[in-house]
Amino acid sequence: MKDGVIAMELLVVKDKRIDYDGSAIGSHWAYRNFGILGNSLVVFRGKCDVKVEEMIDIEDLRESKEIKSDDMVHYIIEVFDFPNVLLASTLQKLFIARLCEVLAEYGVKASRKGDDIYVNGKKLSISIATVSPVSVKMHIGINVEAKGIPKGVEAIGLKELGVTDVEGFMEKTGEALVAEFNKVKKDSLKVRWAQ
Repeated sequence: MKDGVIAMELLVVKDKRIDYDGSAIGSHWAYRNFGILGNSLVVFRGKCDVKVEEMIDIEDLRESKEIKSDDMVHYIIEVFDFPNVLLASTLQKLFIARLCEVLAEYGVKASRKGDDIYVNGKKLSISIATVSPVSVKMHIGINVEAKGIPKGVEAIGLKELGVTDVEGFMEKTGEALVAEFNKVKKDSLKVRWAQ
């Protein structure tokens, strides 16, 4: 607890690679795997290959899209405050915008299109936001290198953008997202209703 506000806990996994197959979007993933109970952000690095049965985006499923990359930084976010799809989508876009701001600190001119990050017209990220009966869940993935990407997707990676300290990037972006959430949470608790 920080400043009397229930904070989001951050874990940046540096000692091992974890591949993302879509199953981490299930509720209590951080608690089951790392003992983190409550609002959380787990940042890790690994491959991405989302199984068809784990796909959340029905549009991707209908179009039989592949979601894969050989090397990504992954962000798994869980918020227990109010499981609502609109809140999930709103937080997702806020976090994507915040990641664009952090990239600017690295000298990278990134833009947000919907819930994805683009640099020079090339796709840097993937993301999805949904709900479980108990929580909001999000996955954001940022390419470290644009390798193993599905055919037809113009992609770019952090290394091509000059971001070579990937662990440092994981720490910095994780801290930025948690700080953003904690500020939103704190601000939501300090206002009274309009009469």
